[in-house]
Amino acid sequence: MAQYMLLLHRDRNRVPNLSSEEMKEVIRRYTAWGDALRQKGKLIHSEKLAPGRGWTVRLQDGQPLVSDGPYAETKDVIGGYYLLEAENDAEAQAIAKDCPHLWSTNWVELRPVDRMVVAEARRQSATA
Repeated sequence: MAQYMLLLHRDRNRVPNLSSEEMKEVIRRYTAWGDALRQKGKLIHSEKLAPGRGWTVRLQDGQPLVSDGPYAETKDVIGGYYLLEAENDAEAQAIAKDCPHLWSTNWVELRPVDRMVVAEARRQSATA
């Protein structure tokens, strides 16, 4: 079975003003969706990312340099992710189309995980 990363994007300049009750309903939808995927064996892991924190690490003059903000030049942020398992691209796309994150100006990015041969060999030997 293939793995896919579903990245939750939003425009940081377009944050909807939700009441407390509306926010509770949004959280309820995410929770119910994740629980349903978990029961079907499709959800491996998910997390919400901490808002307003993050770093970029790049090489400068051959040395790693840490700087604030992973999105210094962009207007969108990734607020969380889901790691999924699906039979194929079509099933992964169907799961993504049902994601509760698709409201207002939010969008999701779906990426296949390209398992590294070494990591896969370790996983298989650990289960043997």
